[in-house]
Amino acid sequence: MTRSWVGWLAVAVISGCLLVPGAAAGERHRVPGTHVTIEPPAGFTPAAQFPGFLRADIGASVMVTELPGPVAEVREGMTKEGLAARGMVLLESQAVQVGGREGLLLHIRQEASGLEYLKWFLLAGDEGGTTLVVGTFPGKEAASLSAPVRQAVLSAAWDRQAKVDPFEGLLFRLEPTPKLKIANRMNNMVIFNEEGSLSPLGPGEPFYIAGNAVAKTDIPDLPAFSRTRALQAANISLLRDAKGRSIRIDGLDAYELLAEATHRGSGIPIQFYQVIAPTDGTYFILQGFVETGRAAEFLAEFRHITETFRRVKP
Repeated sequence: MTRSWVGWLAVAVISGCLLVPGAAAGERHRVPGTHVTIEPPAGFTPAAQFPGFLRADIGASVMVTELPGPVAEVREGMTKEGLAARGMVLLESQAVQVGGREGLLLHIRQEASGLEYLKWFLLAGDEGGTTLVVGTFPGKEAASLSAPVRQAVLSAAWDRQAKVDPFEGLLFRLEPTPKLKIANRMNNMVIFNEEGSLSPLGPGEPFYIAGNAVAKTDIPDLPAFSRTRALQAANISLLRDAKGRSIRIDGLDAYELLAEATHRGSGIPIQFYQVIAPTDGTYFILQGFVETGRAAEFLAEFRHITETFRRVKP
């Protein structure tokens, strides 16, 4: 995982915080799996699918994501042009002070499935890490939700020294191997790599990432969906020689896909591994990446972690 990939993920987090259609206002809550506390708007309840709060009845949410990259690098992509490349329109941008730190507050418009969504997005952090707080709501609810969602986003506070269980609040558990250790938690995803550290990785170094989709997703053809989903992987291109097979994990019918790919930027040949397991109208996704020369060694590691997959109740 490179730092540029972390920056891409930051923009992807903003664009992806869309839900398809009760905490009390003013009451502070720690967001599970993060170092952040916020005051959610009235009527928002803790979310099971991601770190944050939601109003599922209208498709509104407040989502918290912590990234290992320096905030300055992530901030570089938060321009009018950078957001437009992800289908978002920047309406407003202003510097703010949040929890004693410099922050950037953005107001964004985005369309999805023919509907307009508005977002209040807070970016804050330092050289040691970046925090994103994204409040999303349907445009038609702006009169009643824009102000309280903005207030909730700006209520963010964090304790970087707090001990956080990387699986806290997640819908699944996985076990590391001697060669792949838990490195980090980002949003509703857990990342494994050789060092078990947050340090940026070289383009061919092995890592494994696991998470679950946030929005409801219809998957009538799992092999076809798996191939389409693989094309969305952030750090690879030129997917080729794909081979798939049906498997089962924790009692779920799943699909494993193996393919050759190319690392974006460096051109290094990559072995790509993916498992998608649909459940309850959404899905779990497990992915592994490693340079082709080490594929035989780490494909076994990827599969071993996948075999430990188990669901947990929220």
